[in-house]
Amino acid sequence: MSILAAVDDAESSLVVQRGYELAQAFDEDLVVLHVMPETETTEEAKSVAENAIRLSLDDPENVSAAGALGDPAPRILHESESRNTSYIVLGPHKQTPIGKALMGSVSQLVLLNADCTVAFVAEE
Repeated sequence: MSILAAVDDAESSLVVQRGYELAQAFDEDLVVLHVMPETETTEEAKSVAENAIRLSLDDPENVSAAGALGDPAPRILHESESRNTSYIVLGPHKQTPIGKALMGSVSQLVLLNADCTVAFVAEE
């Protein structure tokens, strides 16, 4: 099993750090995932995840980067299911109540559809 930390940019250091803490506590691997639009490449998405790791952790063990293309929530859920993760770690964006009601959010969709525990990390 593993922990999946989904980052929206290379500056998502708290998400990566909390994911790493969970992975260390449960003796699991950490996978840092970034999802980009289908107009980009998986290599570009993976590069963002690699930069997030580099900027967040000094000497990480059992940490890998992954990139995916498409709609973020379904891709995060797919990656979580295919990797049999025990946790998904996210940094939810703040939205207005009307924005949440009309559009929903990646965090909400992941929380409502994940087969594992979802941990939210508030960026400072």
